[in-house]
Amino acid sequence: MIVNGNSGAINNFESVPMIPNQIINTLLDEKSEEAENFWKLLYYGTDDALSKRKLKLKEKVALIWAGDSLENNYRIFYKPLIGSALDTASSQTQMRLYRTTSNPTSKLDCLINFEIVFTTNEKESMVRYNNCWVERTDLMESLFLSILNGRDIGIGIGTLKFDKNLSRSCASTIGINNSKTFYGRTLIMAIRFMSAESDERSCG
Repeated sequence: MIVNGNSGAINNFESVPMIPNQIINTLLDEKSEEAENFWKLLYYGTDDALSKRKLKLKEKVALIWAGDSLENNYRIFYKPLIGSALDTASSQTQMRLYRTTSNPTSKLDCLINFEIVFTTNEKESMVRYNNCWVERTDLMESLFLSILNGRDIGIGIGTLKFDKNLSRSCASTIGINNSKTFYGRTLIMAIRFMSAESDERSCG
């Protein structure tokens, strides 16, 4: 464990900000039908989104916001706030992913909760899935859980989970934006974190 001054062995949180990147990298690396459909739901705003072609890797990466002042061209954000006016229906279909709470259970162990928000415009809210009409954010969340729940993302202890036995905060709720044009679902997942040393992992 890291020895911080004279405090003795303690947890090292240096790599915590990289956890959202690891979650998205897992989605980028995953080649299952669930993952390909998830990206289609983000990219295509039509009700036949799942019948469209698969996205290329560069198209998926291009959906990730990296600080551009114009946010309408992106679908994945590592922040909770919306900085630009979302003036098109397609720009309102998004996923937002960020850390919400960190609860240390000891000086060596911490329980971290992440909030994942899926939003869509009400006019693009329905899609065809397995010959049924389903709500877009409901399917986005379900596919996300199918891919990530119980998944080793390469940081933390064990796996990322949607499990109240791990964190009482784990839950899924739906909310309506004040604009009344788009709405979304908020999913909270958790992971245990313990790090013995500085992590030299790269986001590249």
